[in-house]
Amino acid sequence: MKNKVLLINLPCHSTMQDFVDNSFQYNPALGLLAITDYLSMFDFEALILDYNYNEINYGELFDYINKKGVTMIAFTAYTENLNTMLKFIRIVKKQFRNVKIAVGGPHATLRPEEIIKNQNVDFVLSRDGEATFLELMLHLEMGDDLISLDKIKGLYYSAGEKKIQNEDRQVVSDLNLLPIINRERVDTKRYRSIVSIYSSKGCPAKCIYCSASAISGAKYRMRNIKNVFLECQVIYNQMEPGTDKLYFIDDTFTVNVKRVREWCSLCNEYKLKMKWSCESRVDVMNEEIIDLIAGTDCFSIQFGVESGNQEVLNKIKKNIKLSHLERIVDYVKQYKIGIFLSLILGHFCDTEETMMETIELARRLRKLNPNVEYGISVNTPFPGTWQYENADKIGLRITDRDYSNYDLITPVIETEHFNKARLEELRNVANSLI
Repeated sequence: MKNKVLLINLPCHSTMQDFVDNSFQYNPALGLLAITDYLSMFDFEALILDYNYNEINYGELFDYINKKGVTMIAFTAYTENLNTMLKFIRIVKKQFRNVKIAVGGPHATLRPEEIIKNQNVDFVLSRDGEATFLELMLHLEMGDDLISLDKIKGLYYSAGEKKIQNEDRQVVSDLNLLPIINRERVDTKRYRSIVSIYSSKGCPAKCIYCSASAISGAKYRMRNIKNVFLECQVIYNQMEPGTDKLYFIDDTFTVNVKRVREWCSLCNEYKLKMKWSCESRVDVMNEEIIDLIAGTDCFSIQFGVESGNQEVLNKIKKNIKLSHLERIVDYVKQYKIGIFLSLILGHFCDTEETMMETIELARRLRKLNPNVEYGISVNTPFPGTWQYENADKIGLRITDRDYSNYDLITPVIETEHFNKARLEELRNVANSLI
């Protein structure tokens, strides 16, 4: 194949040096690794550069592109790093006018028209990118005789001054057909202790602040758990001895109880050699599941709680009960399993009183279970979420459209009950009390 792809991962942090200097757990973008493995199955050469680990040196990058004969550069776009990515693309495109630029990822799925209008972007891929990217590369390799650009589903592209939107592509319905990700494509010595892995995509919930359903096509898709366990064994054999933990990045790992039982059975029968953690939802958690998980080497579970006021929870469609949350947190304390609770201040229906209830909930649960930890962020209306699309209807005033400030820390909204300054003060109060 004459076409060669370079996939680049850019950080979502304010500066790249900030990421390098601080002790963040390193994990490459699984999406880029998945694309690389998929293209390789069809004999395309795909390379990865990850600037979540090294500071960018454009001179070295340009030499690398020339040396490798790269003809296509692709990026994963997040809302938080969109400005960084477009600046990066502008610099690269100025140096290499004939190299094609493709963008996929969450923001490309939620706002493809924002990205394709940029004069330096040639292609935008929406939703699952494996098949779309393969067909695009086949077009570039063999031309319209094999497949024309207008027939590639899920693709946005430029035709002169005209921007073309093709028919949507359905998401991959059977995740088991995708290859197991080969993490040795990046330096395994970069990992510290935790390796991320996914066993499902999407989320059955409809929380108004979350874009998971919009990104995944409103479908919850699960891999066969035996396939997942096999990948865990592969990871164990690839990693350095000190890298001994797995983190499931699924929006809700524990939705299907039958699947959880099978996972725990596999862990015990075949002696999974790595500890693991996951994200879950309080409403799908019960004592049976906790007992099952506690019988394995699970070291932590994360719950999205988001508010300490039941009425607020109902309005943001969180579908959890605070009484059930307290019961679960109390039950888990008999086991050596950490609980991490994510909390949000500044929902459209929040007042100072309800936000103080959220802070008080955090303090109360910490007293109830000493293994509880917290993360408190400010409500950020990411594009594609229900609250973003309906902000005017619910009295949510978005004061900042600079995506680089969408970092879950910087307030970018106001309501009749609070302004940005007060929201920042309350977040500082929360962090000082917990």
